[in-house]
Amino acid sequence: MSAIPVEQAAVLARMDVERHVDIDGFRFYVGTMRGRPVVSVASGSLDSGAQLATWILNKTFRPRATLFSGTAGSQNARIGIGDVVLGGYVVDKEAIHYRRDNRQEPYPAMEFHVTEDTDLEGAVIDGYGKRYATPSEAADFDAEAQPVDKNWVYVEALAAGRDLVRAAADSRPGSSGGGDASHRRPALPGPPRGRVLVGTVGEGPVWTENLDWIEAQNMLYQSDAEENEGAGFAFANAAAGVPWLVVRGISDSPWHPDVYRGGLASRRAADVCADVVARLPARVSRAAVRPSDLDRMANARRAGYLIADQVRYDVGPVTEVAYPGRHGRVRLSERRLQELRRQYERSPH
Repeated sequence: MSAIPVEQAAVLARMDVERHVDIDGFRFYVGTMRGRPVVSVASGSLDSGAQLATWILNKTFRPRATLFSGTAGSQNARIGIGDVVLGGYVVDKEAIHYRRDNRQEPYPAMEFHVTEDTDLEGAVIDGYGKRYATPSEAADFDAEAQPVDKNWVYVEALAAGRDLVRAAADSRPGSSGGGDASHRRPALPGPPRGRVLVGTVGEGPVWTENLDWIEAQNMLYQSDAEENEGAGFAFANAAAGVPWLVVRGISDSPWHPDVYRGGLASRRAADVCADVVARLPARVSRAAVRPSDLDRMANARRAGYLIADQVRYDVGPVTEVAYPGRHGRVRLSERRLQELRRQYERSPH
């Protein structure tokens, strides 16, 4: 699985493609990599597409394992551009409950209806849903009085397959050579190291520009890399019972905000995935990563936790608003902004 064109190009460059199959708008390239059968598909750069493409891939081709080869922004000052983060855990950082007293709490973003295929080995489970009504009792159904139904599971984080992580952790990316296909090429802060680290991949709207917000959300979810598709990919694999691993080459970092190396990061991730394909055992275990498998420099290992119960921080008043108008970008005047903000002021009573 890949998201954007530069990511899939790096995978296809390492494949011997034999044919393609088009299913529901997705093109699946079928061939081999290092002599082993593989399928490559691009999902697009959003969570919903990754979830759908992964589901179709698993149900159509029945793979032994599924890898996501892509790029991400660093969320850890010790992890630089050119390094590769293996998603031992994947968390969805978009699910945050903002409370009135400035406390922020994690809210489970993934809900599973468990079947005989579902694999939640190693997942961080937040709780369970309640029994649903049948048609005969629907008119007088009291939802609050229903017992817990453990077939409905709320999940805060999913854990990757340990066999896949171990196969990837020994990889040495960067040996394939080739130029950087990135459209932006400012100088890197030192040579790209190409280390492979087992950490946590977070999906969320933070991106990598604002360190204050990264700090706030990382204190709630201790992630090491930030991207857009990992949670949907992991969700679809867990629902289908297919072992999975997210492999993210680091393309950018908030500690070096003017540098973006998408081509370099894509090639590094594809190198690691090719090594996993070559080393994949005939039978991939369902055993999942444990917290002790994370790298010592991973944020969760350093903090001592993966997901906090709550974090307190302030969100200040809105000071600027711009939106696309008929004749271009419109910026609210201070007077208009103040008018709109009045409804959010606390009453003196």
